[in-house]
Amino acid sequence: MKKFNLFAMSMLAIAAFTFNSCSTDDTMSPTTGQETVEGFYNMTIQVKGSAGDATRTTQSNPENGTVEESTITSGTIYIYQGTERIFKKTVTASDWKTAPTQTTAGETKPIKVSVNDVKENTPYTVYFLANADLDYPLAANAAFAGSTVGGANYASNNHFVMFNQNDKNKQADHSTVTFTADNKNEATPAIATQISLDRVVARVDAPTVDVTKIERKPETTTKNFEDYLEGVVYDTYALSNLNNNSYVVQNWNTTGKWTLNALIAETAPYYKPTTEYGTKYQAAGLENFTTNARTPKNYMFENTTTEKDDATSIYFCIKATLTESAKANADFADGTFYRYDGKLYTRIADLMADEEVSNPFGALTAAEVVNNIKDAQGNLIEEGEKLTNFRKANNIEVYRAGKMYYRYTIEDNYYVREGYYSILRNSIYRMNVNGIYDLGKDVPNGPTPDDIQPNYYMNVTVAINPWVLNSTNIQLK
Repeated sequence: MKKFNLFAMSMLAIAAFTFNSCSTDDTMSPTTGQETVEGFYNMTIQVKGSAGDATRTTQSNPENGTVEESTITSGTIYIYQGTERIFKKTVTASDWKTAPTQTTAGETKPIKVSVNDVKENTPYTVYFLANADLDYPLAANAAFAGSTVGGANYASNNHFVMFNQNDKNKQADHSTVTFTADNKNEATPAIATQISLDRVVARVDAPTVDVTKIERKPETTTKNFEDYLEGVVYDTYALSNLNNNSYVVQNWNTTGKWTLNALIAETAPYYKPTTEYGTKYQAAGLENFTTNARTPKNYMFENTTTEKDDATSIYFCIKATLTESAKANADFADGTFYRYDGKLYTRIADLMADEEVSNPFGALTAAEVVNNIKDAQGNLIEEGEKLTNFRKANNIEVYRAGKMYYRYTIEDNYYVREGYYSILRNSIYRMNVNGIYDLGKDVPNGPTPDDIQPNYYMNVTVAINPWVLNSTNIQLK
């Protein structure tokens, strides 16, 4: 159920191997009681993407991976007999006769290796770890070294780490080779069946936001936004809960139906966790927000969890622009406004004079209230205890410079498990916001609707493209 095999590319890398009696740079664990075969074999490696065979569903809109996402410059070949590794060989850039690219086959120079005690006419399984090295990839719960950046270090340009596809449709042991006496001649090598590789990371692209106004719908709860907001402009985005850990082989339960996470105790589970973005009443983690131009793509390990606050998520920062009348005599000149009891205000004085809502400020005057949250330069005070207490004590939202935040939990369209949130390796997730019909939160982790009033929601429709690509149409409310 992964999202296709690797980034959208179909690449064949053919490695020709010469087997001889000894070699100092090869690794093997001999067995006993078997006939020795000294010979040759060819290995075919295919890195698939959106143009390859789907592993979960047929894709109608394939998207090729870039050259940087698809290039194999080095790797490690393994031959196993059951769970026992009998051969390991590192392939470096100098071993390629023709280096593989996104669309063309690659072929190695003949590589001299030694395999002792291989039994003739016996199938062995073949594995390839692209752009990385590991001694025993099939060891129980074998995992990559924990990352501190959510797995992005396994997705360097031209060095994306990849391993045998492993899912319900094609298990990791899908490539086999059988040696015979004929294979002692370099002209007649044994042929290993094709290996299909998956990139071990998922990709989340910068979102597209094709919205300029908030549209009122029956679900919209903010009563008067048309009087205050001229429109909206997409500003920035941020990601949270990027998994720092991953199995080498995509790991499934014993039925092969449900994918599992590798959360290793020695490493912090998540990079940029939800808690990094503050509390219900205080903004934090704003330095993580980035523009589409600055960060068009993000790479991370796959993530499966039952906890929504641990699910890989995207925050949208949408900036509201005020009408001219709303700007007039506003408490702040930078577009800051308030929401209280389902209504918008740019002046505390207007809130206190509104007979439809209760006055949360008691005997304080409007000037006293505003001065309490205004600094010496006339701007809204910085995020901290004072502003946090103001929001919480008065059940009021304060939208600094008109910025609103929406959070969307990223989910895979083709792998659905009730009660779980998942993104999978070798998949692209792309969110497209095509509608906004209520205000977002005034801080990234602002209160849920039941904490104050049901003032904001987000509805999302997700679609996937290969690598596998997930393209999502989102409506924010």
